Parts: sequence; structure tokens; C-alpha cells
Amino acid sequence: MASSPSLALSFLVLLVLATFTTTTVLATNNLPPSSAPALSPASSAAAKEFLRATCTSKSELPELCFDILLPYASSFNGSQGKVARASAAIAIERHGGLLDELRGLKPGPGDVGTERRMLVMLLSDCVRDFDATYMFADETLARIDFLVSGRGSEEQRASDKLRANVWLTSAMDSGVSCTDWFNEEGSHGRPASSPVGKKVIAGCATATHYMSIALELLVNCITT
Repeated sequence: MASSPSLALSFLVLLVLATFTTTTVLATNNLPPSSAPALSPASSAAAKEFLRATCTSKSELPELCFDILLPYASSFNGSQGKVARASAAIAIERHGGLLDELRGLKPGPGDVGTERRMLVMLLSDCVRDFDATYMFADETLARIDFLVSGRGSEEQRASDKLRANVWLTSAMDSGVSCTDWFNEEGSHGRPASSPVGKKVIAGCATATHYMSIALELLVNCITT
């Protein structure tokens, strides 16, 4: 059931990330606060082509990658690192948005008895898993900002890239785990078929795709 090894894994990831909150993080914290990129003016044909080429060569979801990032294309100025940073910021914003949505979801009036209790428990576990990873979102984006800035030693940059990779992977796994819990065979009342279950699964699919693209671009576009 939802009290699975995945929750334990999430807390292990948190422990690893906390352990590596060292002087490297103090350096990254001098950068501006993390946020989603600002919408840019209408993009030129060259800016669009650069973005499309980057998404095609660096992501396994090129069309979604392009669609998500197109509103910011003119701000990249030929930098694949900036593309990766924007993708991470957008994925983090979606992760946080889904966490807020999950907190507000409740079983419907047709969900009663054991089925209702099951849905309440599943929602609680999904919220706990998403919340556990989200607490390191700003720190992760600060690390990516630092990488894009080109500063730091090779060793420091490799460490920051690894920590960012660990967090993005953990955040993506939150969506996968939540979906799996709702789809789990033998769950009483088929929670995946309930209205709230369908909302959760759809939301997790979007968040997981966004995080997957961010992870691909981090790995493939930012060098150490």
C-alpha cells in the first residue's frame, strides 16, 4: 500500500540533500531568489529554431519541451544552460502547484465507507511525498543558477550538478509513486477510477513530464 519503500526513499533523499548543504550552498544563495522565468517578448525565428533544435537533440519529449519553453525563447540568447534553467523553474512551479492542488482535493460525495478512507489515505501519502521533496526546490534551482553562471571549480560544479540531478529525480519519482498508489491492484474501490483519482493521475502525469524534461536538459545541456 501507500506506506511503501518509496516514502522511505524520499526521506533518504532528503537526508542526503541536507547532508550536502555546505559552503557551496552559501555561495549559490547569493544569487537572486529562484522563480519561474519571466515571459519574454515575441521570439524571433532564430530564437525559436534554437529552442527547437535544443529540445530535439536533448529531450525525449521534444514537442512538449518546445511548447513549454516557447514563451521564453527570446531570453535564451543561444545558451542551452538558460534553457535548462528555465525548464527546471517551470517544472518546480508545476510541482508546487500540484502539491497545492493535492492538499485541496477530497473524496466526492459518492465515495463512502472503505473507499472514502482509502482515498483519504492515498491523498495524504501523495501530499507527504510531494511536500518532502518540495522543501529543497529553491536550493536546487539556486544550484542550477550557479551552474549556468559558469562560476566555481570543476569539483564544485560537478557536486552541484549531482545534487540538482538527485533532487529532480526524486521530485519526478513523487509523481510516479503517487500514480502507482492510485493504480495499485487490489486497492478497494478502484481509486484510480474515482473522480479524485483521475484528477490526481492527470496532474501527476503533467508534473512528471515537466520534471523529466528538466532532468534531461540539466544532464545534457549543462557542463561541469
